[in-house]
Amino acid sequence: MGRPHVEFLQAQALEWQPTPLAHLAGTDCKMLSRDAAGGACSLLLRLPAGWHREGPWHLDAEEELLVLEGEFSLGELRYVPDCYARLPAGWTRGAMRAMRETVLLCFFDRGPVAFAGVDARVAAAAAQLAVPRLDAFEMGWESAGMDPAYADIGLRWKMLRGKIGDAQTTMLVACPPHLHPPQWRGPQEVHDCVEEMFLLSGDYLSNVGRMREGAYFWRPPGIAHGPYGTRLGNLALIRTIGAPLENNWTREQVEISRDPLPRPFLPEALRGRHGRPAVPGAY
Repeated sequence: MGRPHVEFLQAQALEWQPTPLAHLAGTDCKMLSRDAAGGACSLLLRLPAGWHREGPWHLDAEEELLVLEGEFSLGELRYVPDCYARLPAGWTRGAMRAMRETVLLCFFDRGPVAFAGVDARVAAAAAQLAVPRLDAFEMGWESAGMDPAYADIGLRWKMLRGKIGDAQTTMLVACPPHLHPPQWRGPQEVHDCVEEMFLLSGDYLSNVGRMREGAYFWRPPGIAHGPYGTRLGNLALIRTIGAPLENNWTREQVEISRDPLPRPFLPEALRGRHGRPAVPGAY
C-alpha cells in the first residue's frame, strides 16, 4: 500500500476544499490520507443541504461510510448520525439526497469512478456483500475476542465489518476515562496490518502527543506505537487492513504523561496539522 504514514493530524487543522471526486461535485471534503498510486483514500465529506444526485448509479470502488452529523438518503434508505454502510464496487445506488447539511467519514478502496445505471455483471454479487445500512447506535457493546490487556480495563467494541481473525475489519471502540499504564510506562504494540483511526470523541494520551476529538492516523504495518492513556475516555472508529489484528508487544517500555508533548509523524504536506486544538468541533 502506497499511503504515507500519518500519525497524527487534527482534522480541525485542515481546510474544507471542493471534493476532487467527480461523482461528488458540489460537495466539500477534508482529505485525511490518500494512496497516490491507486487513489484509495479516507476523507471527511460535507454535503450541503439539498445536494442530490440522481440514480440509479454505481461506483467501481468499494466505499465504507459513517454518518457524523446531518441526514441523507440513498434510494429508499435514510441515514442519520451513527449509521454505517459498506457499499461494494458495482452496488446499485438509488438517488442520493442530503436533507440537511451532512458530514460523513468515508473510505474508498481505490480512486472511485461513477457510472450511470446498473452494472448487471456484478450487481447481484455486490448486493450479497453489501451492508446497505447499519445503525451502530442501536448495537450492543461487546468484548469477546478482545486482547485481555484491553478488555480487563473496560474497553468495548462494536464490529461493523468482519470479525476477529479477518484480514479487514471496521469497528467502533469505546474506552472509559481516567486510564493509564502502571507508573505511566508500558510496552508498545506492533501489528501486521494497517491500522487506521478517526477519534470521534474524547482523547488519547500517547507517545506522539495528546490526540483530541477529530484526530486521525493511518499507520502502516510493523510500526511500534503506544502505550496509551486517556483523561476523558474516548470513542474511535478503527479500521484494520491486510492481515488479522494481533497485538505483538515490545520488550522495551515507553513513558507517556498526562500532558504529552506533540511528536507527530506526518508527510511534508501535512506538517503542523496535528495541533490547533482550540478550534471548536470535531472537524
